[in-house]
Amino acid sequence: MDKIGFFEACELGKEYRKMLPKDRVQLRKKRFYDLVMYAKNNSPLYSELYEDIPVNFTMRDIPTISKDTLISRFDEWFTDSSVSREGIEKYLTERASSDRKVKHIKYLNKYHVISSSGTDSEPLINLYDDNCCRILSVNHLYRSFARREHTWGFIRHGRRLASIYSGEGSYFYNEFASFRRSYLPFSRRGSVMLSAQSATSRLVESLNSFNPAVIAGFPSVLSRMADERIAGRLKVNPVCMVAEGEFLEEDVRKKISDAFKCDVTSSYSTAETGIIAYECREHHLHINDDWVILEPVDAAGRPVKAGIESDKVLITNLLSYPAPIIRYELGDKVILHESDCLCGNPSPWIEIAGRSLDQIRFVDGIREIVVPVADLDAVLKGEPSIRRYQIVVYAGNRIALRLTGAKGTDKTMAFFKAEKLMRAYMKSIGIMSPMITLDKEDPGPDPLSGKFKRIIIE
Repeated sequence: MDKIGFFEACELGKEYRKMLPKDRVQLRKKRFYDLVMYAKNNSPLYSELYEDIPVNFTMRDIPTISKDTLISRFDEWFTDSSVSREGIEKYLTERASSDRKVKHIKYLNKYHVISSSGTDSEPLINLYDDNCCRILSVNHLYRSFARREHTWGFIRHGRRLASIYSGEGSYFYNEFASFRRSYLPFSRRGSVMLSAQSATSRLVESLNSFNPAVIAGFPSVLSRMADERIAGRLKVNPVCMVAEGEFLEEDVRKKISDAFKCDVTSSYSTAETGIIAYECREHHLHINDDWVILEPVDAAGRPVKAGIESDKVLITNLLSYPAPIIRYELGDKVILHESDCLCGNPSPWIEIAGRSLDQIRFVDGIREIVVPVADLDAVLKGEPSIRRYQIVVYAGNRIALRLTGAKGTDKTMAFFKAEKLMRAYMKSIGIMSPMITLDKEDPGPDPLSGKFKRIIIE
């Protein structure tokens, strides 16, 4: 792909918005064809996988690919022969121990290194080039605001954006916040990056001092900030909040929205594929279908019709030239909608129905009992004696609870109530003698990714 500048990236987005549906389809086909042929000609892995594809191939002729395959054949995946696992690992090690100025030097002076959080399995390391970063940044500028008044409010309040993510490590949103500041001409002056692992009081002090027009971050962090806003310690009045990097539950959205008296929008993304979809004012996640192809499929990989829940999705990132992501398997369950949306965006929109990996396995003798993560989470959710909790699940039906009691309730009292609720639930699914203990740690974000997960499977 030829080098794309800022203004050209803006024009590409503008042209796509004006295209007729049939022209959009043709553009996606061309971009898909170009990416497949580039991968076939430059990546040893894809050269082997695509050896027998027909000359006039369709999308269905292209084999799917999994995370395990990319990890096991890592050095063969990339289209740049100078890239290697050893080189990337050395770069990440040197960057972690260097000063802040050196941290912004790209790998081989041309690639941003992005790592998945690895909360479910071994993390996958990906590479984004300047074109990918610039187009993602421009798209974010135009698509992350669900309403026009958000855009104008952001401009009137000095274009000040506060991002609260991990702060350390090559995770997607850390890097995304960093390269937005590099690739958007006015971002550096009006943005600040805060660490999700910082003490709540420090985050409050920083936000009050910066007075952002928009706050973006993990929903779990924004929920903490909502508590501070309700308590009167956080005094900012953003025009909107952008919850990213974790699934945004509706009760959390409402809590944040009520606390700050503003809209809360979200997006759908992965480290491997970048941002797949942005919410509109109807809270529908519209696919960035100019640069992303999303295919809902069943467990056997067969296409699923619109309106039907899929077992997983296949994602193609049409920008991923250094490390091609083509028909990549994600365990996310989605419902694709092709009906018109009241917001006027003609791109299809999706509902996130869950993840195939969001299951917990308990054992009763030789019988395995599988329950959704959401069911276990619901056991303590809404219990008034508990302010925050994390449920850590170990093999052998062992559960450790990390708890913070509500006002007037200490940790021991909260555990007494939580243990009773948890034992009743475990009995209901057939586990009669689980080991349930009070963890010495308090609930908190992952020390590396900065994400807060209420259910942790060890």
